[in-house]
Amino acid sequence: MGVERDHGGAGGGAVAAAIRELAAAVRATAPEAPADPDALLTAEEAGELLQLSPRMLKDQAAVGVLPHRRFGKHYRFTRDDVTEIVRLSAAPVNPARRRVSVADVAQDFRAA
Repeated sequence: MGVERDHGGAGGGAVAAAIRELAAAVRATAPEAPADPDALLTAEEAGELLQLSPRMLKDQAAVGVLPHRRFGKHYRFTRDDVTEIVRLSAAPVNPARRRVSVADVAQDFRAA
């Protein structure tokens, strides 16, 4: 996937879009999840499941965008974390913008 780096700037929408694109793949691979529901996945294992780079997962987890567990410098993801990442990917990134005519803006400006 071409989207690997996002530091909270304008590219945040691209990361969310990439995660949304992969949500279907995650659902398709869910039966391949570890048999132990309490198993912790490494960033590499979660990345394989989500079809994302481990580096992107770690970067997004470090800034608080993705749910995770941290043990020292090691990032781990539970099945619930992976499910939440998929759920977050389905949420809209930006609310729809309301269109306003120039005449309405001018009228509001004159009224103020």
